[in-house]
Amino acid sequence: MNEPIHEKVSVELIYDRTKGTVFPRRIRWQGRLYTMQKLGYYHKRKEGRNLLHIFDVSDGTMAFRLQCNPETLHWILEEVSDGNAD
Repeated sequence: MNEPIHEKVSVELIYDRTKGTVFPRRIRWQGRLYTMQKLGYYHKRKEGRNLLHIFDVSDGTMAFRLQCNPETLHWILEEVSDGNAD
């Protein structure tokens, strides 16, 4: 089931300079640390004059949609899914 969240979260990133890729490795949300195992999808979304970076990642059990605003460097957890279609 997808649940909209829209809360600021702390994010640890891995940047691979040889590939030029960024991977949100860990997020801290509601006092818990989640370690991501897989990047499902990455895209950019324009909102007004801001170009937001959207990462769909999974810790193996749950899926998370993260939004990064490069102007403020703030990370927002947009949505969480447990994988069920309820």
